[in-house]
Amino acid sequence: MTQTRSAKAAIVTGTSRGLGEAIANLLIQQGYHVYGIARSAPGECLDKEAEFTNVSCDLADTAALEGAFDSIAQSLRAQPVEELLLINNAAMLDPLGPLPDLESAEMAKHLQTSLLAPMVLCSRFIKLVQNLHIRASIVNVTSGLGEHSAPSMSMYCSGKAAINMFTRCIADEQWDAANPVRAYAFDPGMVETAMQVTARGQDRTQFPLQRFFQESHETGKLRLASDVAAELLRLLELPHQNGSVLRAFEHSS
Repeated sequence: MTQTRSAKAAIVTGTSRGLGEAIANLLIQQGYHVYGIARSAPGECLDKEAEFTNVSCDLADTAALEGAFDSIAQSLRAQPVEELLLINNAAMLDPLGPLPDLESAEMAKHLQTSLLAPMVLCSRFIKLVQNLHIRASIVNVTSGLGEHSAPSMSMYCSGKAAINMFTRCIADEQWDAANPVRAYAFDPGMVETAMQVTARGQDRTQFPLQRFFQESHETGKLRLASDVAAELLRLLELPHQNGSVLRAFEHSS
């Protein structure tokens, strides 16, 4: 595996497209070496970056994910850094629909990808950095739907609510650590991504919020992934209570 040459490194999931790709690109511009964990290959821009290491992995496969993280950890131990980020960005939107219509296999895959994978990575990350005197931070990407329920989105809402609580629990465990890991949930707001395209393409009879997503797109309420990535990095430079939810553009007009 390619070793980092930077003094700062980041592990980012879901870097093949959307917000994850935008975050990875911006981190590289700011001097980080980025390890991107994704099932699909990265875009051409990232693929050509010397400071990007692609780690191909299906986040629904826990054993493969543990192996992927271990390979990253080995690289980091060989060439230590002064700052390390973990950004759990990857998540699933599916399955969408009334709860009685959802298949158990779909439900399990959603939780494995959107909840268990971030939990596993956070556990491994904290174990890696707990004896290192470096600045270490975790960002778990969440959603406003982690605080507000929605019909036909029971899996997505529940997973994001769990991510918020999980992040708070990490902070509770870190409060008396000698070198505490900072852990935040990040609500990016509405971003123009493939998830939005999927939501807009649903059958309105099975997915009542289809109209909301469609109108949000048509009225220009969606933000560019690159703008949201920049907002995340801006927020990470500010002081926040450990375990809190950071909301993109919260005070924007």
